[in-house]
Amino acid sequence: MSRLTAFLILIVIWALIYLTNLGSSEFRSEEGHRVLPAVQMLDNSNYLVPYIAARPYLNKPPLINWIVAASFKLSGVRNEWTARLPSALFILAVALTLGTFGRISLGPTGSFIAALCWLTNLGLIEKGRMIEIEAIYCSLFAFALILWLLFWEQKRSPWLTFVVPWIFLGLGLLAKGPSHVLFFYLIVGAVLWRNRRLRDLTHPAHFIGVVVMLGIFVTWLIPYFWALPSQSPLQAWSREAAVAFHGEEGRSENWFLNFPRGFAYLLPWVLLLPFIRLSKIADPLQRNVVYGLAWGSIIPFVVVLLIPGTLPRYILPLEAPFCWIVGTAIANEAFQWSIKGIPVPRALIFSFIATGVIAATVIFPLRSVTYLKRHERIKPIAAQINALLPSDQRLYAIDPDFQPYLFYVRAPITYLTTLDELPAVAHYFLIQPRHQRKLESNPRWATLRPKLLAHTPSYRSKESLLFAIEH
Repeated sequence: MSRLTAFLILIVIWALIYLTNLGSSEFRSEEGHRVLPAVQMLDNSNYLVPYIAARPYLNKPPLINWIVAASFKLSGVRNEWTARLPSALFILAVALTLGTFGRISLGPTGSFIAALCWLTNLGLIEKGRMIEIEAIYCSLFAFALILWLLFWEQKRSPWLTFVVPWIFLGLGLLAKGPSHVLFFYLIVGAVLWRNRRLRDLTHPAHFIGVVVMLGIFVTWLIPYFWALPSQSPLQAWSREAAVAFHGEEGRSENWFLNFPRGFAYLLPWVLLLPFIRLSKIADPLQRNVVYGLAWGSIIPFVVVLLIPGTLPRYILPLEAPFCWIVGTAIANEAFQWSIKGIPVPRALIFSFIATGVIAATVIFPLRSVTYLKRHERIKPIAAQINALLPSDQRLYAIDPDFQPYLFYVRAPITYLTTLDELPAVAHYFLIQPRHQRKLESNPRWATLRPKLLAHTPSYRSKESLLFAIEH
């Protein structure tokens, strides 16, 4: 298969899976945390500190918010499709890197299968069709690992090998934080150990790479801290670290499902694992590299999923070494098609994989216009507000907290922290019910004599009250 043919096939498969009905369902899960700060960045020209409503959003670094803002700005359109497109594009970029440059190490067939594996595993399809951190974060990790493997195996200059991949690690720090760095060093360390080359990490180029990685992060971090003199991001980040270790909201009742869900993210290609025999790889360098990738992935996979309360998505960066292992096994025919001496037809396994790929190509886009469309929760709330609020009137939202339905409100929105900031010309404002008594004790409330227009349904245990002011 030529590079161009592989390139075109991968693009067609990607388009079918990731672009079909991409914007057909409302934002869900954590997508609102990625989109609302991007909207405020564009509206307020403050790209340093992400904001949700009137409060800084301190939980995550801002790279994904910058990317969404750039997508909105470049396209001139703010909707689900343009918000989610960057995730899909990052997934495609990694697949094309594997399918083209990966030929150097994996050959035409191995590189194409590795790229196909990357495009069609369930974990990345799920995240790649959303504007979530994982798709971009895992893609940056994949770029770093793939480039390092290619440069190191080809004995390129250490300054190329140990600096360029670290640029992507630095961008990963801006996307989510440092966990991918630990994954990276476990994998790279295992590869070097298998090849008795751990001393490569002592090369000055490696230390320059680390400086570059940290420099990318610090370039944003220092002015960010200066912009938040009264609020410490460290407190928010420590809470995020506690959540990552103990599980979201401290719950661990689904811990026993971690391993099934972790393996499910690797479907359908995980079906090949019982039959892969790395010892059949003839080239010693390739064999040791893949052994290193395997051990460097197995250890964090097991350790992370054993922690009570953690989520299976934490292991998604391991998709990159998994795809490389699959591609190498295919290129070298490193399989034994039997389990405990019982023959298993190779055609049967590949038919299951093909069926899984086809099913994913159909099910995920179809799900967006069927199940997800029928279970929308935030668009109906916005529709209730839009029916009562003229689109030419400004809505003042007083400390509304995280209310993703506000993305769909047609009227322009200004976020305030207190009732006293409400301008005299205001006609409509929004509050949380839990703040109502406190606001009613404010002398200005009696002066405004607001009229309640709507009490929105609860979303994530939060509600809104819409008031009108008669002048």
